[in-house]
Amino acid sequence: MFDSSMLVLGAANPVAVMLCLLVVVLPIGLLIGAVILRASVSLFNKFAGFDEDSRYRVPEPSMLNGMGMLLLSTIANAIFGFLIGAIGGATGMIQVGPEGVDRGGEMLLNLVSLPVSFVIFSAILSSMLPTTFKRAMGVVLCQYLIALALAIVIGLLFLLVVMATGAA
Repeated sequence: MFDSSMLVLGAANPVAVMLCLLVVVLPIGLLIGAVILRASVSLFNKFAGFDEDSRYRVPEPSMLNGMGMLLLSTIANAIFGFLIGAIGGATGMIQVGPEGVDRGGEMLLNLVSLPVSFVIFSAILSSMLPTTFKRAMGVVLCQYLIALALAIVIGLLFLLVVMATGAA
């Protein structure tokens, strides 16, 4: 039977934890991502100055198609991240010591993977939407801008809560 103790990563049944993550967290994350993707397509069309009836306009994907594109992108980026992490570990860029993983090397590998992630998602968008690769790159750039704006807003809200409660 499922109970709240299964959501703890050190729980006795890690298979149930993974099942809960796949059944609950993945669809919610994909749904939020699809909303952000649709907003980034709309923002790109506004930035590019495409009217509603323009033939150059990038069409907004449906929620299900957007979720599928994000799932493909997540799988491709996970494979690339695993490969770059394995290379980083084999070459000594990421070192594990008594304090844990070296954060500097891990950050460097994340920065290296960012442009590759950008190209991967642009390729997925251009193949699954009737648009060119250049326009797909614009959509992904708008998606990064929206994600950055959301991160700033959430960070500021968190800072306000910490300051208001006096936990700092």
